[in-house]
Amino acid sequence: MVVSRLRRFEEKNASRRIAVAFIGTVALLVFFALFGLRILIGFSLLIDRIRGGSAALPQQQAVILPPILDPLPEATNSATLDVRGKAAAKMQLILYVNDSEYKKLTVADDGTFENKGIPVQEGTTTISAKAADDKNNISDLSNVLTTVVDRTAPKLVIDAPADNATINDGTHKATVSGMTDEDMKVTINGRIVVVKSDGSFTYSMPLNDGENKLTIIAHDAAGNETKAERKVTYQP
Repeated sequence: MVVSRLRRFEEKNASRRIAVAFIGTVALLVFFALFGLRILIGFSLLIDRIRGGSAALPQQQAVILPPILDPLPEATNSATLDVRGKAAAKMQLILYVNDSEYKKLTVADDGTFENKGIPVQEGTTTISAKAADDKNNISDLSNVLTTVVDRTAPKLVIDAPADNATINDGTHKATVSGMTDEDMKVTINGRIVVVKSDGSFTYSMPLNDGENKLTIIAHDAAGNETKAERKVTYQP
């Protein structure tokens, strides 16, 4: 009877040990499934540090400031343009004309650059640039310059006075009137005349006794001019 009880007691203890071992095994499997990879990575990094190794850091791209281009005229009648500006010294400058690469040049030691004689066609032209170092790091685009190339002379029609006219009305003045294109500047013997929105103008020009020479010029923003001359004689 005593032996039977002792046997049952041992069997229960054995069952408990088996159950505890099974639960412990399952817990270990779950733990390694959840945290094992992290532990292995951490252990690997620890070994690497002990050996003097270090994780490679990604290279950072150098920051290059974009060039600054000097202003160009809003309009020109020239067949070429000269471009100047500033950038980091000794950098390579990439110059663009109408968004296409035109030329590469080296920035001077004082941070300035210049490119003369860029050929341009009639119409709108844009100029821009980028800077690059010897490791092919490239800056953002510079300020973009826009200029209009115009080689067409403005219209100029003189309605009055007639050439070689004689004036003796006692005013000592001649009425000069005519027509030009919109947004033109008109001068008569260097005096600026108001041009209306439709291109017409009228000006009372003071006269000296005797023969007077009147030079009327229409100027556009690109520097084109059209000239007309009139001789007027004033008789008191």
